[in-house]
Amino acid sequence: MGEDTWPFPDPRIAGMREHLTRVQMFLDLAHRSANPEERFRLLIAGVYFARAIAELMFEATDSKQVTSTRDELKTKLPSKLPWFNLIEKIRIHDFHRFGLLAPNPKMRTVFHGGPMKLQARKGAAVYAFGRNGPLRITTGDSTIKEQRPLLCNNGMYFDEETNRWLSLDQILTDYLKAAPEVIDEFQKELNV
Repeated sequence: MGEDTWPFPDPRIAGMREHLTRVQMFLDLAHRSANPEERFRLLIAGVYFARAIAELMFEATDSKQVTSTRDELKTKLPSKLPWFNLIEKIRIHDFHRFGLLAPNPKMRTVFHGGPMKLQARKGAAVYAFGRNGPLRITTGDSTIKEQRPLLCNNGMYFDEETNRWLSLDQILTDYLKAAPEVIDEFQKELNV
């Protein structure tokens, strides 16, 4: 049974589609805004609703509404939803760790969110920011341990999987294009 089943749509699928509508609404509002700070705030709000779609899918695995497990879904979704892992990092850093800020047009800003642990053992552990993303160098038995790192350079976010810098606008636009098909596929798997 799916969303169109009478008399009520499946609430999880209906919720995913509602979140998709919200992402589009915030993206549209951001495109109409001439104020850079307002535009950033609208786009970052869209990130939350983009991530909410995946969270609803994960909840369905936890309640055994689908045959997939949470781990299987975590493996499958990044290949189907562009910037899936980057969206997760942005939301975590904004909501739980620091609160991301709009780029300031009066200065150039680089932000790195961690945590990160550098341990030098019989050598060196170096972490630097470069034009092409982060640069990690270790010698000897040294290590660099990171947990969901986020690198932002003047409003552009670095995706470690593709080694690309992306704007929030591009991240959400690409995600929106793919999400309806992913939701449709997920709906077919529901055990309701």
